[in-house]
Amino acid sequence: MASFRIRTYLIFSISAVALLLTAAMTLLYTRQYKDHTVKSLSEYGLTISRNITVSAVDHIITENFAPLLELTQELATLPNVQSIEISDTDWHILASSDLNKLGGTMQHTHEGPCLLQDGRNCIHFDRRSNRLLIDSNIQLGDERMGYCTVELSLEEMTAHVNLITQRGVLTGMMFWLLAVVLGYFLSRMLSRPVQSFMRLTESISQGNFDVSPPSPRGVYELEKFSNVLIVMARAIAAREEALQQSERKYRHLFQRAMEGIFACGADGVFQDINPAMVAIFGYDNRDELLNRNLFSDIFASQQSTETFRKLISGHISIKDYEVKMIRKDSEHIHISLSCQAIKDSDGRVVRYEGLLRDITRQKNAAEEIARMRNYLNNIIESMPSMLVTVNENSEITQWNSAAYAATGISSSEAMGKKIWEIVPFFLKYRQLIQNSKNSRQSIKLHREQMNHPHEQTYNLTIFPLIANGVEGVTIRLDDITELEMKEKQLRQAQKMESVGTLAGGLAHDFNNVLGGILGNLSLIQFRLDNHEIIAEHELREYLDRMNSAGFRAADMVRQLLALSRKQEVNMVPVDLNLAIKHIRKIGENTFDKSIKIVTRPATTPAYVMADPTQIEQVILNICINAVHAMTIMRENETWGGTLTVGLAKIEADPFFQKTHPEAKQGVYWQLSVNDTGIGMDTKTVSKIFDPFFTTKEKSKGTGLGLAMAYNIVKQIEGFIDVYSEEGLGSTFTVYIPLLERDPLAANGDKKPIIHQGSGTILVIDDDEVLRETSRAILESVGYTVLIANDGREGVDVYRDNKDDIKAVLLDLVMPVMGGRETYVELRKINSAVKVLLVSGFRQDARVEEVLQLGANKFLQKPYTIESLTRSLQELNQE
Repeated sequence: MASFRIRTYLIFSISAVALLLTAAMTLLYTRQYKDHTVKSLSEYGLTISRNITVSAVDHIITENFAPLLELTQELATLPNVQSIEISDTDWHILASSDLNKLGGTMQHTHEGPCLLQDGRNCIHFDRRSNRLLIDSNIQLGDERMGYCTVELSLEEMTAHVNLITQRGVLTGMMFWLLAVVLGYFLSRMLSRPVQSFMRLTESISQGNFDVSPPSPRGVYELEKFSNVLIVMARAIAAREEALQQSERKYRHLFQRAMEGIFACGADGVFQDINPAMVAIFGYDNRDELLNRNLFSDIFASQQSTETFRKLISGHISIKDYEVKMIRKDSEHIHISLSCQAIKDSDGRVVRYEGLLRDITRQKNAAEEIARMRNYLNNIIESMPSMLVTVNENSEITQWNSAAYAATGISSSEAMGKKIWEIVPFFLKYRQLIQNSKNSRQSIKLHREQMNHPHEQTYNLTIFPLIANGVEGVTIRLDDITELEMKEKQLRQAQKMESVGTLAGGLAHDFNNVLGGILGNLSLIQFRLDNHEIIAEHELREYLDRMNSAGFRAADMVRQLLALSRKQEVNMVPVDLNLAIKHIRKIGENTFDKSIKIVTRPATTPAYVMADPTQIEQVILNICINAVHAMTIMRENETWGGTLTVGLAKIEADPFFQKTHPEAKQGVYWQLSVNDTGIGMDTKTVSKIFDPFFTTKEKSKGTGLGLAMAYNIVKQIEGFIDVYSEEGLGSTFTVYIPLLERDPLAANGDKKPIIHQGSGTILVIDDDEVLRETSRAILESVGYTVLIANDGREGVDVYRDNKDDIKAVLLDLVMPVMGGRETYVELRKINSAVKVLLVSGFRQDARVEEVLQLGANKFLQKPYTIESLTRSLQELNQE
């Protein structure tokens, strides 16, 4: 494509614009003038035509055509009127401005478009003759009388248009000449700075950046271009300077780099090396190493050279390729080599450029780390504690031998899997594991039970672990099953110690109970032997006394069972006043006679929700501790003192809560036990509730009594406060939440409900009294009773009467065949047999075993008619 100068483009463009504008203006003017002239002449012709049609109606009717001829002659003299014709309805000319047309026929069709047609008038524009014809109907009402044609000339308009066109051409020529002159001067004004800019850019391209471009005034774009050119020149100069600095920097880096950098030919002859390369291989100077060959002098073996060439030919470049090389002193060193092959256009290798690092120390350190890792792994594997580590996704990353021994799951099975998928036991610690990771703090849990694959007790520790940038946790489980068992044995020993302490008092109370029962029975028997009539109210009085004594005996047995962990915890409303009264009675019969017991019960019933025997155990343990502080703990002093047990109501307000953080807002019963013993220092007070802590001789205490009291009180949402000073005694204050409702109001008038029944019940019990008592009770409420003296006899009786027997009352402990064996045999006869298991204590492994085998319900001895009939009714409704 041809190129033109700016001057040519500018002159041509301005000329074209000037000519186009002149032509457009001329055409627009002539067009508007023609339209205006035609419109004006049309209105002018219509006016003439209307005057003629109005005047012609009467003359046509009277056939007086002379006035019409005069009218047409007169109107034809008006400007631009060329001719006027009037005809009848048959187009015969009646009057005309041209006398030669009189008597002829009017032309009623015309060429050209109809500019206006309204029913009476029609205007035609004849372009060929340059005329404007107005045809009008002469009408009287709706009756057509004739026609009128007015012909107007457009020659005046045409002459004016031609004049305007000539003047437009002359004006266009003047504008064109002016545009040429203007374009010439404008092009000169623009082309000179552009030529200067061209010379400057050529200078910049040759590296001369110190230039001063022209600054043309008046042309914004050129001024802008001048400024941009200056900026560009400075930017290129800065870039060139930066490039030179970069070259110097990289040359500096090349010289100062800690890694060896080299370039060699395809044959291995070095072309360039840096000082680090010289140092790595132990040469004295650069030239000495430049005379060596990479493949024959530096690589440790021919095999290494061949391997290198195969790798780089297949991948063009290699990275961190570890290979052995030879120093000047013939020492072999480990090198990490990164290299790239440079090829020519034909794909042939022409040179190698590479970087190498001496990793001999790292290699040796890695071997040492591997040795230490193996050593630590052996320690972890030999640990008796189960040690498991998991990453941030809870996937197992460490699983030692102890974990395998505890779970039976090998390390290969566990690694990489989520910990709770392998051992569901850990699922309940999911949130704790997450909390440890987030807070980066250790979490310790004690006495956690795990039943996978068998029941074990563990202390569990979760602590955060960050290894190789990965966050996780380490979980350690210390098996304390054996320790826990020994601790339980010690606690049992402590309970037995309490039982020993209580033995004298219980024996005294039990004799009193038996005295009440046997005394009333002997009195009844005596009166019967003497044939005395015993009134109903007297007999009921005897029975009530024996019933009360029997329940008291059962309660004492429950107390002994609770102390020996053979009794089920029973949370019921307990009046602390009665508990204090009972403990005082025990104390008066068992404690050293040098101890004076003072009690200050509350003036109203002091109900709390607790197990009665556990509450008495708490009071008793604290009292025993107080008694020891006033007797066996004193050396070379008179034994004895005052034991004071008090009870009061206190409200835990905000002030009280500040000094007692364990307290919740509400009302508490404050049970205080004060002694005048030896007292304790602050250090001792801080440890007295720790298991196994005791200041007594080994033979005189286990250190578990107060720990048990603390745990029991905590379970019923209470707490214990201790105040003591050496030589002044101690005060233990137990706070227990007050029971809001009054149990007497709810149950005071409640009478025993005796449930009637029907059907046959088999009673299997080796105790004749209980067996006969059970039969009497059951027969009195409607049942038919079969009895058996032991389990074997019971199985035989059931086999003979299985279709009639509705349920079995089965004792757990019997000679010949025990309760468990009897139940198994009964199930063989009838898998749907209904069994009510009875025993003197609930917390017995044998009871749990029979219940797990399928026994329906359990009833604890001694039982009453109410509890027995209720249990049988519930059993039969299942």
